[in-house]
Amino acid sequence: MMNAHPQDTVTVGSMIQEDLYSVLAAMLRQEEEYECHDYLEFDDTKIDETCRTKMTEWVFQVVDCTRLQRETASVSMSYLDRFMCTSSPTAKKARLDRKEYQLVVLTTLYIATKIFEPFAMDASLVSKLSRGVHSEEEIIALEYEILVALQWKVNGKLASPLHYCICTLCLM
Repeated sequence: MMNAHPQDTVTVGSMIQEDLYSVLAAMLRQEEEYECHDYLEFDDTKIDETCRTKMTEWVFQVVDCTRLQRETASVSMSYLDRFMCTSSPTAKKARLDRKEYQLVVLTTLYIATKIFEPFAMDASLVSKLSRGVHSEEEIIALEYEILVALQWKVNGKLASPLHYCICTLCLM
């Protein structure tokens, strides 16, 4: 067993602190790329806070019933909010039509499960979740449109790395 010298501990602690500050700085830069504006405030929207809240609750119910990670629901809502702020024709349409908004919500959940869950939800299951209102084909087509509108930036900030950094800094 090696004996640690006090100066070694200080050096290691300083290096860890510098690394954490670097990580936090990188996360802040990344956050700028994932910035979202409040589409509920747009003049051309028929979607209000109540509608978004109901859809958020529904997404969390689906995640809980299917035993997916709750973070997947949060990621899905992040995709939704970011997509709704884009100039995509479907985003514009979804701001005016609740049925189209529902399709976007379903599709962002579909995308999030494909990326963050060990088993992807099948598009036919997602269609069934809409009680047949939206087809598999609509969901798959919209998936690509959402990914393009988000510039394929779907591995954004998650709470876990930030939580780790904050906890580590607090312990120093």
